[in-house]
Amino acid sequence: MELFSKQDPAVRQSLNAHINQRWGQLYELEKEWGERALRYLLLTNSGGAIATLGFLGGSPTAINMLGAKISLFLFVLGVFLVGVSTAKTFHHMSHLFKTWKADVDHYYSDKITWEYLQEEDTKRAVEDFWDYAIPYASFGCFIAGSVSGAISLFV
Repeated sequence: MELFSKQDPAVRQSLNAHINQRWGQLYELEKEWGERALRYLLLTNSGGAIATLGFLGGSPTAINMLGAKISLFLFVLGVFLVGVSTAKTFHHMSHLFKTWKADVDHYYSDKITWEYLQEEDTKRAVEDFWDYAIPYASFGCFIAGSVSGAISLFV
């Protein structure tokens, strides 16, 4: 198959439509699974905290179990980290929207070129280390809280 720039205009238009459809599909999948992951982390850490609180409140000797207290702390920290991740993502998306809107206004008023508009948008739309570290830290809290709780039952 020929390079994109060498294609017949009708073929290019058809390929471009397919590319745009696929980008939209992949974007929606990424967004959906990101939301599912955060809901899962919130649910599991909240459930762990509730179960641990129930255990601590239901047993007179449980309050002296250090492992159960550590478990509760880790589950609550996991819930907190889900909130931090959600807030960070919201603010990042809000910044992308606001700067895109301002740049489009500048483009329409002939202050910047189309190429500059695209370059700036690409620069802003990057992920950073914290986009992954915070949710994985929340998942780590769930695992560590579960292990700590389980160990405290048998020690």
